[in-house]
Amino acid sequence: MGGMHGFGPIPREDNEPIFHEPWEGRVLGLMMTTAAHLKGNIDNTRSDSEMLPAKKYLSLAYYERWFVRMERVCQEKGLVDAEDLEALWAGQDIASAPEAEAVTPHDIRTMLANGRNYVRHLNTPALFSVGDIVCAKNINPKGHTRLPRYARGKTGEIIAEHGGQIFPDTNATFSGEGPERLYTVRFRASELWGPDANPADTVCVDLWEPYLEASKTS
Repeated sequence: MGGMHGFGPIPREDNEPIFHEPWEGRVLGLMMTTAAHLKGNIDNTRSDSEMLPAKKYLSLAYYERWFVRMERVCQEKGLVDAEDLEALWAGQDIASAPEAEAVTPHDIRTMLANGRNYVRHLNTPALFSVGDIVCAKNINPKGHTRLPRYARGKTGEIIAEHGGQIFPDTNATFSGEGPERLYTVRFRASELWGPDANPADTVCVDLWEPYLEASKTS
């Protein structure tokens, strides 16, 4: 939700299952097996989902958003067309399908186990150090960002520095990895949510250097 709040409490389930319905697992499997053909990345995937109209986004469950995005991108990449999708939704076979190398369960397990390395070397010095008081910039970019709305304009303390990491804002649009330094910033809950928040609570957010500026009150 881009860090928006005011949508009520998040429901919690005891012994929550991995998937609530079998089709959710199938959607995850389809995402994994089509990833190589879609030529995307995790930031682009998130950005594509955010492009859904707000009313539709809010009406869909988590894996429904994944599926709607995948339908659209598969059409854009030429894996299927609108007629194919109509036929499949009607339970019919499609006349032809693009040839693709088979993906095995072993391939998926290996990919999930190995993950991807997002660490990148930087030659530039860090602008901030652990212990610095910083302010998250109050920005509202048109594209994807990992700066949550509730933290914008808020002041916190840097408690960790993680070196260079791929910058989501540029990676989402395929305009380059644009690595930037990543920090963990700790905010007081009262700074984020106001005086009614528990004064003992804190929230830690991983934020890239372009999201931050030195606090004018530090």
